[in-house]
Amino acid sequence: MGLLLVAAHLVTLVLRRPGRGVAVRVVSAQAAGVAAVVPLLVLGFSQRSAVGEVAPVTGSTPYNLLTWLLTPGQGTLPGDLKLLLTPTSLVAVALLVARRRGAPPLVLAVGVPWLVVPPLILLATSLGESLFAYRYLLFCLPALALLLAAVGAVVPLPVRLLLVLLPAAPLAMSHVAVRQQDSRPWDTTAVITTLRSRAASGDGVLFSGGRCGLIASAYPEDFARLRDLGTAESAAERGTLDELPADPAPLRRRLAGASRVWHISCEHLSSEARGEGARTAASQRQALTRAGLAAAYRRSAHGLDIVPYRR
Repeated sequence: MGLLLVAAHLVTLVLRRPGRGVAVRVVSAQAAGVAAVVPLLVLGFSQRSAVGEVAPVTGSTPYNLLTWLLTPGQGTLPGDLKLLLTPTSLVAVALLVARRRGAPPLVLAVGVPWLVVPPLILLATSLGESLFAYRYLLFCLPALALLLAAVGAVVPLPVRLLLVLLPAAPLAMSHVAVRQQDSRPWDTTAVITTLRSRAASGDGVLFSGGRCGLIASAYPEDFARLRDLGTAESAAERGTLDELPADPAPLRRRLAGASRVWHISCEHLSSEARGEGARTAASQRQALTRAGLAAAYRRSAHGLDIVPYRR
């Protein structure tokens, strides 16, 4: 994905037409940089099976990308504050383009392709195979910062102050919110504190929902004493980000010998994965009931549910 920046710099060359000597040096530097990372490219290509689902692009994807670049963290701002932050930035860039003769040299020729070309290429590619994940384009953030900072050179001081003050409140709120536990899509702390205080050695654990089992990978010392009943093959063994769930027959055999099972169901799923996650959770609950296990209580936390089943 980082190689998309090479295309942006080539557009800068076309716009600036710096002369043959400069163009040769720039292209040579780009070629040397690409050659240096060829081993990483080969390794990354061999691990492409680890890429998970990416939501399809829609008409709002470019606007959402801009909001994502401006906002530190996902889901940390309500919609009305995003409407204050993102349009203000768009107006600032529009002012820079309108008064481009007063802008610092090279700012537009470097910044605009850097910000626009990689997303456009990825958007076009995603029409065939969905690859447009916002985090893949995080390297466009410096271009946006460069363009917004350059606005100060082309607008009067009162306008400059207004453009600084308008997004100040939503940015400050977002920075505070992203540092809170509930800014994450799931509250893994709730799982760990519950299991540390209430789970006994030998208890079973059953995960449902997209990549919910990654909690066990993040806290191996807490799950070492528990039995993973629902996994046939781990993500590490498969070389992917997703574990292979156990088939119904092995799951029934494992549940038959369990006296207590912790059913951890993750709810922070995309719209595409939500249906499959709900079916998996329902199937597991049915298997638990058929094995003679009943839910003792339910603890709901941000993005997940924790239900112990007892015989």
